This record gives sequence, structure tokens and C-alpha cells, in this order.
Amino acid sequence: MALTMVHLLAGDLWARGHEEYRNSPEFHYGVISPDAIHVRDGSDKSHKDEIHLYNWRSPHPDEVIAYWREHHTPFDIGYGVHVLTDAQWVPRYMERLKGMLLPSGLLDTNIYYNDTFVTDFRLYHQTPRLQQILEMIGPAQTPEDHPLLTAHEFSTWRDNLIEAYHGECPKHDPVRFVTEAYVLEFVRDSVAMIDEVYTRAFGGAGV
Repeated sequence: MALTMVHLLAGDLWARGHEEYRNSPEFHYGVISPDAIHVRDGSDKSHKDEIHLYNWRSPHPDEVIAYWREHHTPFDIGYGVHVLTDAQWVPRYMERLKGMLLPSGLLDTNIYYNDTFVTDFRLYHQTPRLQQILEMIGPAQTPEDHPLLTAHEFSTWRDNLIEAYHGECPKHDPVRFVTEAYVLEFVRDSVAMIDEVYTRAFGGAGV
């Protein structure tokens, strides 16, 4: 999965074309929120694809369209942006960053999590807009009636993330593959699919 700053960068770049969301705390809150499943399940990822509208590892845009047509608050739009970002993240690194893969074809998680954490924390500390967004999310209103996750899970995940990024990065080895340049190129490329799915859901008219 993409880490938090990747999601916030993608959401913020997409929202430049949708000003109603650009400075919405609830939209950006939604952008970080599908990963609140970890509050419930910890490191068990067996429910993660379901919570990500079956877009965790590959794109299934019809699932997001169905979700958005039923749930379309700013929080919900951000939620869909998150899962569409993840849908593109995994296929891209599997294709382009083969050095992170073991001979079996599985991901070398030691390399991956070092690279993603170190780069994510660097992006946060070097990008005032990301710091602004994280502060914006803090007082955002938590949905009470979400169909997949609870208000407690959302708010706990948010609070944990804010605390984590105000602290030290948990990894420290040199970055080998998931560099800042790689992330920024991914973010620029990711918004086209998000826009396409949003237009399919709402006909370009917004909500």
C-alpha cells in the first residue's frame, strides 16, 4: 500500500481540479481513512481489500463508482480517492521496481517498508502543504454512520497518524527504490484515473 503522504499528495493534486474539496478537512480526512482497518485488524490484512472497495492491489473502478453514488460527502469522495490511489500503486511498483522483489516474485518487505517510511517522512517534513493538510485533518468531523468502518476506528487512526508524523521516522536505512522522485511521478500520473472514475460516477457535474 502507499503510505500516508502519497495519499495526501495524490488527493491534494486531484483536488486542484475540484476546488470544493481542496481545503475541505473532511475530504482530506477521507483520503487517509480506509487504512483505519488496521485499528480493528492490526497487521492482519485479510479484510483490507474489502475495506478498500476491492481496489487494494488492482483497479476495480466500478466498485468505487457504486460506493460514490450511494455515499458522496467530501469524506466519501476522499475515501474513494484513497482506494483508487492504492489500486495504481501496487501494479506500478511491481512493474517498475523489480529490484524490490524476491526471487519468488514476492515483495521484499524489509526494503519496501524502509523505503516507503523514509521517503514518506521526508516528504512530510519538506512539504509545508502536507503539514498544513495534516493539521487540517485534526479537527475534521468523523462520520458516524460509515458502512465499512466505525467512528472510533477512523478517529483513532487519524490521531495515531498525526502523532506518528510529529515524531521520528521508524526506519533509517538509505532509500533504494521508492524515492521522492518516484513518488512525485506516481502522484502526477495517478490523478488521471481518479478523474476518469469521478467523471463516470457523477457525469462531470460534481455532487
